[in-house]
Amino acid sequence: MRRRAVDAASWARAGWARAGRDRGSASVEFALTLPAVVLVLAGVLAGTRHAADSVVASDAAATAARVAMVSGQVAGELAGEAVMPGRVRVTLSTDDGWWVARAVVAVAGPLPDAVAVARAFQP
Repeated sequence: MRRRAVDAASWARAGWARAGRDRGSASVEFALTLPAVVLVLAGVLAGTRHAADSVVASDAAATAARVAMVSGQVAGELAGEAVMPGRVRVTLSTDDGWWVARAVVAVAGPLPDAVAVARAFQP
């Protein structure tokens, strides 16, 4: 059996013929995967933001409880809200000799608000 010699020109013609049949498939694949990639990216960004807001709420509650232990309820609430002015709400109450600070950071969107509670002994 005799083998046929194939030159570079015939390979190039065959490649161009295949490329003509596949034209537009990359655009369709991109159009189908782009919404999924955007949704995953949005979810990661929203989760990261919620984690950061949870840290702020925890810090505000701890600060409010420590300051309330030394200086009283009003000073504790002001100190807790000073952690991130305008974003965090702090309430202080007492429970069997303990200051209980509850900090809430309002989260926009479908995620729940970031809430943290801290306690400090009331002297």
